[in-house]
Amino acid sequence: MAGSGGRGKAWLKVLAPVLLSVLGLTTLRLLGPDVVNQQDLRAFLKPLGPWAPAFFILALALRPLVLIPGQLFTAVGGMIFGSREATLYCLLGSFLSSALLFVLARWLGTRLMQRLAGHRYPAISRVARRHGFKFALLTCINPLLPTDVMIIAAAASGARFWPVTLGVLVGTIPGTFLTAQFGSGLAQGRTWTTVASGVGMVVSLVLGAVLGRRIVQEINQEPTPELETTPAPQPPRVPPVPVLSTVQELPPPGP
Repeated sequence: MAGSGGRGKAWLKVLAPVLLSVLGLTTLRLLGPDVVNQQDLRAFLKPLGPWAPAFFILALALRPLVLIPGQLFTAVGGMIFGSREATLYCLLGSFLSSALLFVLARWLGTRLMQRLAGHRYPAISRVARRHGFKFALLTCINPLLPTDVMIIAAAASGARFWPVTLGVLVGTIPGTFLTAQFGSGLAQGRTWTTVASGVGMVVSLVLGAVLGRRIVQEINQEPTPELETTPAPQPPRVPPVPVLSTVQELPPPGP
């Protein structure tokens, strides 16, 4: 019962922000269609001109420093640029943010990671070194694991940059596209597209948690200590004592 209650609380922590965000954006659209409108949002970025996509990608790259959820950026990007352009821009921003986290982790060393991960740092470091690409991929699709913290852990543990970064990009493609599609449908007033994308976002979170259970279990698994084989104590060696023969050797008989 205690285990099921803990799992229920974990799922509630994961799904509650997503459901609240979807509900809040949808309510905002229903109550004020003029507020969440693609044309008005594009007009807001009109002073940037052709640099608007570059500004958006730069904001995504710096996102980990300001602790803003990436889903919010993706949804807003879908509202402004549309689903396809927003997906491309968000993938570029994810690549740059991963590179930034790698540089910061290598520069700051393991102290920051040990403070963030706590007692789980040795296990996270071990799994990240063992499975670079797979670790990053399952971390991104599993909502129970904080992606930024896991990327910092991989970098601090000495994992290679390209496998981890490619795993991040591949793992973020489904959720990025669905979130951008949701924002685009919401801004354009396409109800069915918005509903389908919102349902897809929730389903992707559930599937991500199921597929990423192995990484979570490996991180939570305590390493088995290796038993040191000590040789059995041997008795002290006693020098041999010469034995005196009691039989006197006789000379050989003569002819």
